[in-house]
Amino acid sequence: MADHLKPATLGLVHFDAHADNASEVYGATLSHGTPLRYLVEEGSLRGEHIVQVGLRGYWPDPPDFEWARRQGFRWHLMEKITERGMGSVMDDVVDEAGAADHLFISFDIDVCDPGFAPGTGTPEPGGMTARDGLRAVRRLAWEVGFAGMEVVEVSPPYDSAEITALLANRLVLEALSGLALRRLGRAPAPERSR
Repeated sequence: MADHLKPATLGLVHFDAHADNASEVYGATLSHGTPLRYLVEEGSLRGEHIVQVGLRGYWPDPPDFEWARRQGFRWHLMEKITERGMGSVMDDVVDEAGAADHLFISFDIDVCDPGFAPGTGTPEPGGMTARDGLRAVRRLAWEVGFAGMEVVEVSPPYDSAEITALLANRLVLEALSGLALRRLGRAPAPERSR
């Protein structure tokens, strides 16, 4: 089949503390903990086009990880980010995400440590820093590009001093900046030391 006739592949880079691939959460099949299961089962995404970053905590259960493994999901646990460094892990994420024709970035704010994003309903200690999150989305946008992005699970009632809302806003701005630089064919400016 000619390349221009092949169906385009959609990829997902999913930043989250939780895998969101359960078949149900406390009896509810449609919940914030099940969307990836349904995206794969309904055929909207193929498991091998899903890359998860920052998973940690007590959930999901081993059977949910096994299901994801059988579907071809790839993930980078927070423990590996701590061991290898965010830059090294993002080298792998960029390579993995670049295989798709169109990329969607889903950033669940709880991937960040609650010290950087307290305004969420499912905080998990031990997450990434705000700085790592900002650099990660900017790099993905610049090196891979994206067709769409979301920042989810920001909860204003829990957001002291609007810390989480400010981070969510900046995540979108960094991604758009990276995309603009990509379209202009320019590299991001190096970070300056003071």
